[in-house]
Amino acid sequence: MCLLNHDFMTEYELSFSAWGETVLRDTDDTDFMSSAKVFEEFMKKYKRFPKSISLEVQDSSAFGYCIHAVDTAFLENLKTLKELILPDAVTNIDMTPELERILKENDTLIRGRFDSYAERFAAENGLHFRPADYLFASYMYEPVQESTDLTLVFMRNGNVKIIERVSSPGSSAGNTFGGSFEHPLNKNFYLTQTVEDIAQGFRGAIYDEVINDGRLAAFIEKAKEHGYYTGKN
Repeated sequence: MCLLNHDFMTEYELSFSAWGETVLRDTDDTDFMSSAKVFEEFMKKYKRFPKSISLEVQDSSAFGYCIHAVDTAFLENLKTLKELILPDAVTNIDMTPELERILKENDTLIRGRFDSYAERFAAENGLHFRPADYLFASYMYEPVQESTDLTLVFMRNGNVKIIERVSSPGSSAGNTFGGSFEHPLNKNFYLTQTVEDIAQGFRGAIYDEVINDGRLAAFIEKAKEHGYYTGKN
């Protein structure tokens, strides 16, 4: 069983996100609206097919299940696929002449973790690779149970920013006790900034968490070793 959500007119004209278990297929049931029906909805609203599509296969392994393959027929329906985000659990996509044509004509951007199948898939098929968004630090302020997550976010145009998400019991986005805050970075920040440089943008305890966590330092080292595409797709 897989679940499929969609949004119109975000970074891409149509953005799909999917999670579940086993194989992501283009079926129609109570939990999964087929791509054909989503396209019908889009064309009814905008009078044309979407010019750009993103598909994110989400990592649901923390819940004890995951998608480990994406059905080629589903991908072949995404005629204007510009971005494909894959979790570590996906380790195979069967290539067909039609899928190869779609990926090459759209110059599809492949995203995932360094050293993953996603990165190998991009290299083997001559496609651009960019890391998936990356949670690199979390902090809990115990007196009020306020949590802060810091995530590297990679935009369609190649820009990079840190999203700081703050929440505490009873808080919500838009009040002083919770919300989402953006901290822009240089596209090539991993070549020009250290972890200490980046941590300077955050207050005391969170500064310490960024330094001590280690995930940002590990990402920077991997990025220096591998490199990634910083242009627009």
